[in-house]
Amino acid sequence: MKYVGIMLAALMFIGAGASAQEDAAGGASTAEAQAADATTAEAPAEAPQEEKRSPYYKKVQGWLWIEAFAGPSSFDPDRFGTLSIDGAPNAPKVNGPQFGFAIGTGFGGPFFLGAYYRQASYTKSAPPGFGYKLLKVGLDMQGNFRFVPYVHPIIRIAIGYARTFDGSPYGLANTDVDGLDFTAGVGLRIPIVRWMSFAATFDWSFVGLSVRGDDPNTGNRFTSKTGGQQLAGTFALTFHFIGVRKD
Repeated sequence: MKYVGIMLAALMFIGAGASAQEDAAGGASTAEAQAADATTAEAPAEAPQEEKRSPYYKKVQGWLWIEAFAGPSSFDPDRFGTLSIDGAPNAPKVNGPQFGFAIGTGFGGPFFLGAYYRQASYTKSAPPGFGYKLLKVGLDMQGNFRFVPYVHPIIRIAIGYARTFDGSPYGLANTDVDGLDFTAGVGLRIPIVRWMSFAATFDWSFVGLSVRGDDPNTGNRFTSKTGGQQLAGTFALTFHFIGVRKD
């Protein structure tokens, strides 16, 4: 009995030691798991990567447009009629550079409505005594077909006032030549960045002129009507402001 009691006591001691080791191991595992959870919770979430934007913009935008343009042009003042006085010379067909600007609203991009100024110089290509400059001011309207991305087809219609100065198309003394201008054009507009675009158009203009001057035969004052045609290639750089988004 004595030996049996000693053996039972030894077994109970060994069992108690094993249980203590298991409890210690379990506590360590729990502590490690809690530390791992805390580390995971404290680690900041990775910031989402920003979507890369294309450097090219699909559509023109903006409510305020300022446009500067230039290009070659030709003008035939007698294309649709000549002076109704005897002995008056025909106006020669001339060509020369044209430049100007326009300012107005783009209504967010699809349509432009504004004022334009154009000036063409025909002093170098005209015969001596027939050189002059042609000025046109008025209302400019453009439609931009933005459903075609990156390269928008455009149409242009302009109505305004026309006048020659620094000379006369007919080489007559003391003349006053002015009238109406109607221009229609077609071309393309290419967005460059969100605040700038490039446009190229071919423009046809009817210029109806009233010519007042001295009759070369009698010296009396006369008034005559004529209709001219102007052809021009227009290259424009347009700046867009107000309501120009980054998308």
